[in-house]
Amino acid sequence: MKSLLALLCAIHDRLTSAAAILAAIGLISIVTFYVYEVVTRYVFNAPTAWVSDFVSYFLCASIFLALPKVTRDKGHVAVTILVDMMPARLAGYFHIAISLIGFGCLGFSAWISLQENMRQYTRNIETLAIISIPQWWVSGFITFGLALSAFHMLRQVRRPGPADRVALVGSAG
Repeated sequence: MKSLLALLCAIHDRLTSAAAILAAIGLISIVTFYVYEVVTRYVFNAPTAWVSDFVSYFLCASIFLALPKVTRDKGHVAVTILVDMMPARLAGYFHIAISLIGFGCLGFSAWISLQENMRQYTRNIETLAIISIPQWWVSGFITFGLALSAFHMLRQVRRPGPADRVALVGSAG
C-alpha cells in the first residue's frame, strides 16, 4: 500500500512539474504573440485578429497550470502570525485543519468547474471571440489546476516538524 501511495505521489509531482513547464511556455508564447502583434501593427500596418484572443486563452491556461506548483512549494500567500504565536503542538493541529479546509475548498471548486466543463462540452459552447474555440478547452485548465492543487493540500495534511515551522516563519518575514 505504501509503495502505491509513493507511486501516486510521484505521478502527482511529475504532473505538477510538467504543468509548470507548460505554464512557462504559455507565458513565453504570450510575450512572443504580443511582440508579433506590435511589429505587424506598427511596422507593417497589418494588425492581427487572433492575438488578443489567444493571449487570453494562454493566460488562463498558464495561471492554472502554475497553480499546483505554487501550492506544492507553499508559495501562496499565508498570514501565519497567529499560528506562529501558538505552542508548537497546537500550531500543528491548526496546520492540519487549514490544509484540510484548503483541500475541501479546492476540491469543491474543481468539482464545480468539472461540472461546467461537461456542460460546455455537451452543449458545444464556444468562446465569444473573433476566433472562437470550444470553451472547455480553456476552462479545462481551471479544473486541472484546482484538482492538482487540492491534492497537494491533502498531501500537506501532517503535523509539521521543526523544519516546517522555521520555513513558515522565514516565509512570513
